[in-house]
Amino acid sequence: MQEVQNGLKRLEEKMAQLVQKVEYLRKENLMLIDENVKIKQELEKYKVEASANYRGGSEERAGENAKGQKIQAEKMRRDLEKYITEVDKCIELINHM
Repeated sequence: MQEVQNGLKRLEEKMAQLVQKVEYLRKENLMLIDENVKIKQELEKYKVEASANYRGGSEERAGENAKGQKIQAEKMRRDLEKYITEVDKCIELINHM
């Protein structure tokens, strides 16, 4: 009979340990769920920022392209004015011959 009582006592101790372990795992699970939600929110925030940066970069590149085209157009205009001046000089030389 003593053996049965000892066995029941050990069983009760193991059940108590199991209940503690289950409670610990539940709390840990809730903490991990909260942490997961926070990480997902941060990820979404970074995605939005990255998307905004990408769009901003595209706009910057478009602005740089427009600026580059403007610079090239100005250079072509200067070159054209230079050629016109050279042609005018040639015409003057021909007229004075």
